[in-house]
Amino acid sequence: MELALLLSRSDSLWLVAGAGIVVHLIFKRTETYEPARAVPLFLGVPALLTYLYLPHASSILWAAVTVFSIFFISLFTSIALYRVSPWHPLAKYPGPLICKLTQFHLATLSLRGKQHIYYAKLHEQYGDIVRVGPNEVSVCDVNAVGPMLGNTGMPKGPFWDGRIPEAEVVKPLIAIRDKTEHTRRRRPWTRAFSTNALKGYEELVIKRVTQLVDTLTVQKGAVNMTQWISFFAYDIMSDLAFGGGSEMMAEGDASGLWHLLEAGQKNAIFMGHVPWLGRLFLRYPKFAKDLKSFRAHARNRAILRKSSISPHKDIFHHLMDEDGVAVEPPTPVEVTSDGGLAIIAGSDTTSSAITHLFYFLMSNPIAYKRLQAEIDELGDGILDGTKLARLPYLNASINESLRLLPPVLCGSQRTPDAGSGGRMLGPYFLPEGNNAFIPTYVIHRDPRCFSPLPDTFLPERWLSEEDRMKYEPKIFSAKNEYIHNHTAFIPFSSGPNNCAGKNLAYLEMRMAVSMIVHRLEMKFEEGYNPETWFTDMLDYFVTMKGVLPTVLTPRKHKV
Repeated sequence: MELALLLSRSDSLWLVAGAGIVVHLIFKRTETYEPARAVPLFLGVPALLTYLYLPHASSILWAAVTVFSIFFISLFTSIALYRVSPWHPLAKYPGPLICKLTQFHLATLSLRGKQHIYYAKLHEQYGDIVRVGPNEVSVCDVNAVGPMLGNTGMPKGPFWDGRIPEAEVVKPLIAIRDKTEHTRRRRPWTRAFSTNALKGYEELVIKRVTQLVDTLTVQKGAVNMTQWISFFAYDIMSDLAFGGGSEMMAEGDASGLWHLLEAGQKNAIFMGHVPWLGRLFLRYPKFAKDLKSFRAHARNRAILRKSSISPHKDIFHHLMDEDGVAVEPPTPVEVTSDGGLAIIAGSDTTSSAITHLFYFLMSNPIAYKRLQAEIDELGDGILDGTKLARLPYLNASINESLRLLPPVLCGSQRTPDAGSGGRMLGPYFLPEGNNAFIPTYVIHRDPRCFSPLPDTFLPERWLSEEDRMKYEPKIFSAKNEYIHNHTAFIPFSSGPNNCAGKNLAYLEMRMAVSMIVHRLEMKFEEGYNPETWFTDMLDYFVTMKGVLPTVLTPRKHKV
């Protein structure tokens, strides 16, 4: 109290303002969001200063209002000035002022589900590297793919910290940021998607594809292909991951699981952009209930699978090391933590890829007929995975759809290794403590990587020069420069953190697309506006799709 009496009113206020700046400097150095450490900084300091200012106020309430107001004004002003100052590590990179000031802008914008379009506009305006947050850049440069995502690339950024509750000490594989730990946890997944393992899954895929086509064949009127492909993908991943247990194609989403899977993503994308807030809010049971309910369901399914015997070698057969081949077998907690990953990564992304392709085929009748003719030539080999993998136009169509609309539209955040000082991403330097990502949707449509007509569905660009000229001689004439940079094609990411189930996804896509195209004729329902597909599509890291009203007609084949 003696100190308070010695300080004049103005000196006390200057002390409060100075304290706000000091707290900013402390926080900038420690970056701690743990409540036990953050609360004393942000609440304890102004509370103590309120006591010192009390002799100059008419009441303790007025003292608190004055001190807390000045403290936080000083704190936020200091933060804002630093973020836009030439001393910030990302100061030389252009971007909107609001993005430099706060990550909440991007977090709020992401709730609209159109962040992939926003990034495209930013790169068109500012160039190849754009500062999209106080400590984050988006890089649309093929030279950054290797340094960011390759074998010697950077670990994952804090995006996943905000999506996984702090109470989950053992994180799912996709959220592990430590590269050494990720490599260890990745090994059973690599075995689960080996060539031999995939061969064992073929029979299950054929069974579910046949069920899908048979079910679609008897539907009356227009059907929502988005829903049916989602049900198919969920059923098949339940078979492959847990040995069965889901019959959405037969019974619909009776238990609301697909709803839970998608409903939780809107909260998750916001918390991913502001991970410190996600870590705080996820502590409360009623926050993000849909997200937590789905993860609880996935863990329960994994626990149930662990206590039973699958009729076939499914994915969890390898994750649980039932063959006993692992030098360091995964713990039960590690296995169950990957339950949700198996379902989301294997069903939502695959359903998006297949549905997008059907949309593009119905929008492009010439490509549709070319694919149909190639598939029809297979005859009895229609469900032979090896033969399907060799069909040029089928694979070209799948890849072209993945190029235009990758299942994860905005890529995966990365950050330099701790203690490295930073990392060169092609011609750009990313200082340590900052994050970067490659916007997949944007780089896939970059004319420097894919030309001609980078925004057009053109499967022929994936074919040999001979076939390109055979099908589209005008488009691929000498006057139109042909550019096809495979390095820029990253729908499954790249390097050691890429999608472990990439080859399984291709197997499912080839079989489902081939069987449906062979057995059924597809067209949009009369009156449907194809532009609606892009309007309804929402990017919440995984892609939420609108209704795809489709009229299906059984095809008659010559015997």
